[in-house]
Amino acid sequence: MQIPGGLSNVLEATPETLHGAVRFKGTRVFAQSLFDYTFKGKPVDVFLDHFPDVSREQAEALLNWEYHRIQHDFGYLNA
Repeated sequence: MQIPGGLSNVLEATPETLHGAVRFKGTRVFAQSLFDYTFKGKPVDVFLDHFPDVSREQAEALLNWEYHRIQHDFGYLNA
């Protein structure tokens, strides 16, 4: 898995750890877990309480990156 350059300080994926799953850098927490929590309507604070190894900055960086990617992909650059 290639981590986008804008997230290289937030995420990592190495074959020898968790079978190469994308996780928050310096943790064993899957990046997907953040989206699972928010999709179920749980606030980021609940996610952070359950995964204290993930910093607020890491979680917000991933959410912001994804938000801007969606804006770009759907043509909402001025939103």
